This record gives sequence, C-alpha cells and structure tokens, in this order.
Amino acid sequence: MSVDRLAELSRPAQAAGGQPPPGPGRYEMRPLLSSQSDPQSMDGFLSEVSHIQETIRGINENISRIQGLQSSMLQAADAREEARIRTNMEDLTNETQHMMTHVKQKIKEIEPTPRHSDLAIRKNQFSNVTKSFMDTISRHRTVALDFQKAESRQYERQIRIANPNATPDEIDQAIAQAEQGRPAVFAQQLMQSMTNEQRRYDGQQTLDAVKERHEDIRRLAKSVEELSSMFEEMQFLLENQAKVLSQIEESSYQVVGDLEKGNQEVGKAVHYAKLTRKKKWICFGIFAVIVIILVIVLAVHFAPSGGGGGGDAPAEQQ
Repeated sequence: MSVDRLAELSRPAQAAGGQPPPGPGRYEMRPLLSSQSDPQSMDGFLSEVSHIQETIRGINENISRIQGLQSSMLQAADAREEARIRTNMEDLTNETQHMMTHVKQKIKEIEPTPRHSDLAIRKNQFSNVTKSFMDTISRHRTVALDFQKAESRQYERQIRIANPNATPDEIDQAIAQAEQGRPAVFAQQLMQSMTNEQRRYDGQQTLDAVKERHEDIRRLAKSVEELSSMFEEMQFLLENQAKVLSQIEESSYQVVGDLEKGNQEVGKAVHYAKLTRKKKWICFGIFAVIVIILVIVLAVHFAPSGGGGGGDAPAEQQ
C-alpha cells in the first residue's frame, strides 16, 4: 500500500517514548526505511531498485512541497510568518537532502559488474533508475535557482528601501557576496549609510531582514552547488558504466570471433588429418601391392623346373 508522504509531513508525528510531538507547522525528520535484501541476487537487486524508485517519488513530493513553501515565503505578510515558513522549509530541505544522499549510496551499491550473469537486465534497470534520479536532481536544482533569483530581487528591494542612494553596482556586489557565501559586510555598510531618520523609522528591522535574505541566498547558492556536484557524480557514474559495459560487449564479440576462428582452424586441421590418413592408407596399399608383386616374382624365379625329369639317364648297354 502506498504511503502518502505529503499527508505525513503535514500532520504532527505520534509522540514516541513520551516525547512531545513537534510544534505546529514543524516537520519531523524521519528515518528512511532501508531494504535488507542482497543486491547480488536478482530478487534482491529488483527489490533495491523498487526501494530507490519509491524514495525518488518521495523526493519529488518533497520538492513540490518546498516549492509551495518558497512561494508562501515570498508572499509572507510579516517577519514572524516569514520566519516560521523559513524554518519549515529548512527542515523539509534537510530531509530531502538526506533522502537524496541515501539514493545516491543505494545506486552505487547496485551498480552492475561483469561478474553478474544477468548483466543485460541489470544494465537497463540501473540506467533507468539513475536517469530518473538525475531528472529529480535537475528539478530540485531548477527550483532552487528560481527561488534564488526571486530572493535576489527581494534582497535588492530591501536594500533600496534601506538606502535609496545605493547604486546598481553596489547592489550587484551585495548579491554576489551572498551567492559566494561571504558575510553580509557590504549590506551592513549600506545600512550604516542610512540617515538618522531612516534608522529611527525601521532601521534595525530592515537590517535584520537584509541579513536574513543574505543568508537565504547563501544557503541556496550552497544547495545549488551541492546539487550540481551530485548530478555530475551520477552522470559520471552512468557514463563510466556505459563505457565498462561497452568494453565487456566488445570483449564478448572478440571472444566470439576468436571462437569462430578457432572452430575454422579446428575444421581445417580435421580435414588435413583426414587427408593425411587417406594418403597413409594409399601409400600402405601401394607398398602392399609392391610387396605382393615382389613375392610373386621371387617365387617364380626360384621355383624348380619339372619339365626334363629322367630324360638324361644313361642308355642301357646292349
């Protein structure tokens, strides 16, 4: 029976061991269900593939949920609501990252090797599940990039509110610092350049908002970098697997060719052996005929003559 992950994430978990459930709107990190099957057997391999596919579906559900939280955060009415949504989104993002790391490890565990007799089946299943995971990584990265652009626009508006005299180059530099993971030094400098009237109005609140937005952009940039690295790792794994399997197929073709060539050579050897035996029998026959003829000639030559028996006796005296 399928599990509704969105429903699980939207309701508080049951308290275990007397521990209170998480607060409203909070997402509890749940341990992943890891399969206990042996991927070396075909049944175990297919079970692992099914487990990976189920986890990928859960990741995609989380991405959709994250996307909804991002939209809500950009439309938050006040700082308190925005902070609550940010916390929920960070919890869900951490869980999703944990699930993706789990899938990456599982994919490496089921990577086909030449020793598998069912290599063709494993190759297709491995390729399909890896490509599906890469599509999920790409989707997650696109969602993060889109939100990063929206956060940058919000960041720019907040800086302009705090300091209307900020130049486009100064704003771009502040955004670049956030994307590079550097401290919000330039943003603080912009805040310090505010007039006393601006500080009395909402200086500290604006400064806090700018710092929070700076951290959002920094976290998003780090997440995008990690997702890009994971995508490249999976792509390398898939390409390397294709090269290995291609080499195996080429070796198989070469072995088949060598066997065919060997069979041809064996056929020729058998044919030559038959010809050799045939020639031996012919030579033996000729030798036998010669021996017979020689025996006959010798027998005729040395046989005693019986035609003049008693004819040479002396005549009787008169």
